[in-house]
Amino acid sequence: MAKTDMDKLHTIGETAKICGVSRKTLRFYEELGLLIPDYVSPDNGYRYYSDDTLNTVPILKYYKQMGFHLQEMNGVGDTCDCFFHERNFLTKLDELKKEERELQNRYQSIYDWVGMLHEGNMAVENGLSSITLKYVEQEQYYSLEQDFKYDYKDSIINLPWINHLEENGSAITGPVILSFDNYQDKAAGTISRASIMQKPVRNDPHRIPTIDFGGQMYLCTYNVGAPDTSASKYHDLEVWADDHGYQLGSECYERYLVDYWATKDENSFVCEIMIPAEKIS
Repeated sequence: MAKTDMDKLHTIGETAKICGVSRKTLRFYEELGLLIPDYVSPDNGYRYYSDDTLNTVPILKYYKQMGFHLQEMNGVGDTCDCFFHERNFLTKLDELKKEERELQNRYQSIYDWVGMLHEGNMAVENGLSSITLKYVEQEQYYSLEQDFKYDYKDSIINLPWINHLEENGSAITGPVILSFDNYQDKAAGTISRASIMQKPVRNDPHRIPTIDFGGQMYLCTYNVGAPDTSASKYHDLEVWADDHGYQLGSECYERYLVDYWATKDENSFVCEIMIPAEKIS
């Protein structure tokens, strides 16, 4: 190459400084075919770059800013087809929308779990074992009916439930809720069936049927301690309802806030017991 032409080229060190990248990065770009030197000395292997070639680096940086991997950038600096960029961008938009949904789901799951632990800790620290009457907004839940043998660990961790969700590509968030058709049988230790319930994450495709939960008043109390110590709480709810003129529904719900998912210490467990309640006119 003529000396006059060489004077217009930049060494790899100069190029790295001008473009704000390392020499290692420039060599990696070359390996991927993204930034090819304009001249390589046959004597010493030194690489030289023209101003026009340097202008490819900002394009690569901008693609990187938009979330493109280097392996996805082949041809971005030398194509004459503007639709090449449009196709790239539309494909990347679809990928980013999917990533955004997944990130939202992860955020919601962690946020809800923090909320559960906070509520459970507040119940323990403040002795919130009193009875409250509250309205619960109606929401959609996934549900699966199963045998119930008072083995709370199996019912709450619940491998069949997790497998059922995974097989259907469904994701959940929030506390495990065990639903029973008759609270008196549950308290007496004679009930044999239960449904496990959990909320779908915001962007779940709902490939499995949902049920509605809420939309009414519930009489509630917290049980702190092992799950098999909750029977007396049902009696307390009955007494409160009689004293205050409320009629209880037959079904009940146990909403687990702190359980086997968070700790092995059953004495630290916190469960909210909920029974539908209606004022007697």
